[in-house]
Amino acid sequence: MRKLVCALAAVVLASGCASGTGYGVIVAAGASASAVPAVPAAPPTTAPAAPRDLPPETHTGKGEGQFAVTWPADQLGFFTFDCPKCAGNVIISTDGGEFGLVNAIGAYKGTTWLNTEPDRPTRKVTVLADAPWTATIADYRSLPEASAAKPSTGKGDAVLRVPAGITRVHLKAKTRGNIALWVQSEETGDLLVNEIGDVEVDRDVRGPAYLRVDGYETSWTITPS
Repeated sequence: MRKLVCALAAVVLASGCASGTGYGVIVAAGASASAVPAVPAAPPTTAPAAPRDLPPETHTGKGEGQFAVTWPADQLGFFTFDCPKCAGNVIISTDGGEFGLVNAIGAYKGTTWLNTEPDRPTRKVTVLADAPWTATIADYRSLPEASAAKPSTGKGDAVLRVPAGITRVHLKAKTRGNIALWVQSEETGDLLVNEIGDVEVDRDVRGPAYLRVDGYETSWTITPS
């Protein structure tokens, strides 16, 4: 009888741990989307410190490589990677909270951010490329500002600075691939858009904040209001 009780207890414990493990699943090609379990959204990260004026940090290389980052751990950095003669995969990863910064094919120039998670700052960057490249980390002053009622247009990965007084943005994008729009501010860090193909949407954004466009093949227009 005692063995039976222990066996039942083990079954109950195993079933209680089966859901919410925190691990993803692999879905076979062609599987129904309804079969994929919902993944809870990650909790908001701690807001980064107020921005300071800092000199840019530049690294150069050719092909595959790795470099150490000296950017202050408590400061958002805006990372621009430029490889005009790249022909194959361009993949940039870090040991920081963002991990993957770039995933593209062919000639590339784009901007993203790092150190959005103060407890997991970037200390090392790994580059996979097949041509000479330049990587620059700069402060908020390096970003274009998206002004009220004035469309900002671009192509590929980019970060825009949104001033105080803005409460909403309109995104129009054309792409055959994925388009994502993120916001980062002292109040929040959130994914606003994650779609495949052309999209035209409005989203609430309270400035001052930063907007990040992910979509290296995407042509886009953002109009704040």
